[in-house]
Amino acid sequence: MASGSETYEDPNRVVIPVDDSKSDGDKARWPVNNTDSRWIYRMRDDESWRIGLAEMWVEKQMGIQEEGRTKAEMEADRLKALGNEQAIVSPKPPSRAPRAPRDFRDPRDLPGDVEGPDYWKIHVMDLKEKGTIDEEINHPLNLDWVLTHDYLKDYFVRLPLQPAFVPRVGEVVLFTYSLEGRLETNTETNIVEMRAEDGGWLGMPQWRAGVVTQVSEEESSFLDIVQDTKKRQPVSYSGFRVETLPDPLADDKSYSLHYRYVPLKCIKPFGSFERWLWPTPREQLHPSIENAMTTMASYSLLHKVRFQGTWPNARISCKGIYIGPELLAVKDTVRLKPFGMKAEDMESSHGELKPGLEPPTNDVMVIEAIWLQLEDCDADPKSEQLARKIVPFIAGKVYTRDPHRLNRVMPFDPDPLEKLTPQEVDDAFQQVGMRVYGRWYRVAAGKICVVTPGMILGRCYEPEATHLHFGTFDLDYDLHGVLSGRRYSVQVDPRIPAGLEFFWSDNRVETLGLATMNGVDVGPAADQRDDPVRWQAILRILSGSTSESDYRSADLGIAKNGPSLGRARAKKTFSAVSKNSKLVSTGLGAVTENEDSGEGPANTADSDPSEMDLSESELMAPIPFREQSDGPEYLP
Repeated sequence: MASGSETYEDPNRVVIPVDDSKSDGDKARWPVNNTDSRWIYRMRDDESWRIGLAEMWVEKQMGIQEEGRTKAEMEADRLKALGNEQAIVSPKPPSRAPRAPRDFRDPRDLPGDVEGPDYWKIHVMDLKEKGTIDEEINHPLNLDWVLTHDYLKDYFVRLPLQPAFVPRVGEVVLFTYSLEGRLETNTETNIVEMRAEDGGWLGMPQWRAGVVTQVSEEESSFLDIVQDTKKRQPVSYSGFRVETLPDPLADDKSYSLHYRYVPLKCIKPFGSFERWLWPTPREQLHPSIENAMTTMASYSLLHKVRFQGTWPNARISCKGIYIGPELLAVKDTVRLKPFGMKAEDMESSHGELKPGLEPPTNDVMVIEAIWLQLEDCDADPKSEQLARKIVPFIAGKVYTRDPHRLNRVMPFDPDPLEKLTPQEVDDAFQQVGMRVYGRWYRVAAGKICVVTPGMILGRCYEPEATHLHFGTFDLDYDLHGVLSGRRYSVQVDPRIPAGLEFFWSDNRVETLGLATMNGVDVGPAADQRDDPVRWQAILRILSGSTSESDYRSADLGIAKNGPSLGRARAKKTFSAVSKNSKLVSTGLGAVTENEDSGEGPANTADSDPSEMDLSESELMAPIPFREQSDGPEYLP
């Protein structure tokens, strides 16, 4: 090692003198009466530190002195610590009256678990305490509510401005990667095939079922249903992103990786699958078709906004509801099935569709309210049940095209039908051009009618859209498909309890058993599910908490060595995807009051994957092959 003289003789070393610099190491050098505030010595104000220390003591409920100890006893302890063994006798402290219990509700004391408070049980407890309640739902410590509330509030304001025929996010649809020419019915075979511009028949498209995860950023027109139209942006913006639907009951979710941006002409409503798939044998259908059939008898409520009721009954008002493949919202016009009709009523003894059936679907409802009814609520915080009976309802005004509607059984008041004028038709429906369907009559004298999910087939499209899709203005184009699909779902979906006819899930991800949407983990696979304690701390901070323990638990990424690079995450399986939330699990014993039930034909093989037109990147993902099983069959 070089000596000190050798170091200073190094021509590359620069020595900076420090004799004239200010230093607090020598008090004699402290500047006096200096105008520069940086060099003026002053005592640091420790008030903020003392306040912070006091807040920590208060949070831990620590007093200035221990409960029940006098000054004499504390002085004796002090002398003993100093080595003075002289006994100090103090009189017995006077007795104190017991303190009254503190009158506040700490979030950590509320019914719930590590994922947050059980707000629905809290609402029921408040209802019993107050007798009557009507309040807006606000769940600041529910992660799902915090992340979706503002978005859904804006979404349901804009949704009525969108045409009814446009697919919505979360809906299950039939789609194909490509469609040459136009879809037409081959009159010789009665099969819907692709037809080229020169009139030649190109065969059936390769249909599969998928979930819509992105919608078009451009407005859709009626012509988009049957042909490509000029768009300002490429299909990745002007089209719809549809992801192939995986098996909702299996762990393998790799089908979600098989997605495509497609124009509207490549998408068809899933409820009408019979029209597009006939006469393809079951073993030649894409497996995603059967996956979608499994979810036909399901519903989940969307955007819960109010909790109201009078003890012991209550209701949770919502803005939307997924029923089977479709999302329905307030102000939508929906088609109602004939009262009491089942799939078996439309089938022959061999299970085939009876020929010559008259169009039995003529009733529609304009939705005005959607809610979940809770009857005989249970306010016991230790009970897992919210109510003895939980049933979803959809209410609105009903209209019909059948002037002889009163001659058939219906669940509404048998008031005389009232014919609507053209102006009244325009005022009654959100969709344009409803007069094209024909004459409309007001049912039940315009009073609000109430139905359950089993009565609803799906949205009522604009007349032009219905005709372009199905070549008819009749409203029963998917009647047998929806009813037979629900029958099949009840038979194969183990998530539906015995005796019930629908699977009630807390959200759409749970219904479809999804692990990813748009390439982002969702549901049980989401990052936020890994550490619920951390996210609860973050939510409390967002709600105004200044607790040091919350800041530590939040782990916001500030470390001694710089920002955290993130924690390693173990890969999840999805066997728990069918687990239900507290709200759903408490309602599984409730009977859904719809009149549909029935046994379907049984025992044929499950479907095998067909040949698919996949890109190289898509072929890299594993494709599950389903072995044959003795499951019930549906008739496409």
